[in-house]
Amino acid sequence: YFRELADGIVQEAQILQKLAKFEGFIPYDKWQIEQAEDGSGYDIYLLSPYKRSLERHFKRNSMTHLGAVNLGLDMCASMAVCRRAGYMYVNLKPGNIYISDENEYRVGDLGFVPLDSLKYASLPDRYRSSYTAPEVSDAFASLNTTMDTYAIGLILYQAFNGGRLPFEGQAPGTELAAPEYADYEMAEIILKACHPDPDKRWENPIQMGQALVNY
Repeated sequence: YFRELADGIVQEAQILQKLAKFEGFIPYDKWQIEQAEDGSGYDIYLLSPYKRSLERHFKRNSMTHLGAVNLGLDMCASMAVCRRAGYMYVNLKPGNIYISDENEYRVGDLGFVPLDSLKYASLPDRYRSSYTAPEVSDAFASLNTTMDTYAIGLILYQAFNGGRLPFEGQAPGTELAAPEYADYEMAEIILKACHPDPDKRWENPIQMGQALVNY
């Protein structure tokens, strides 16, 4: 059982390496599996150089309007690349987004689920975060194809809200107020992505990305 989990993580690292041939992803340099000393499982080591994360940026800097729009465009493009390769990325959050020297935003961590197995898969606990769509907060809920656009929307919400997420005390399924620094058109794009009803969200990252391009 533990070996299967370890092999699954290595397979995801290999997917990340494959996607890094396109824009939008940063791979690990190396990885290694070692059996735990007590023999009860495995230690997995993932090696990568230091990278500036969006999470750190939110804590230290305010984001410019143009920077936030570019963030949305880059994330929509990377999620579209992931889908074309046959996967859904289910672990999108600022801690997994890195800023390159050219100020481009790229994904650099694990969280891949095959698109053809979404309805049969549940979200591993290690991939749950404040950016997880509310309808999959239940460990037994099946995944859906709007999870990535929901996460992009919430990250953009944070970018246009002074680095703050929506009030966490709101009841599940509550529609969000507009981000503080978003104009009407941008707020519409973001709130559509973050809608509590999956059927009312952007259908895919290409559609959301086109809305940002039109904006």
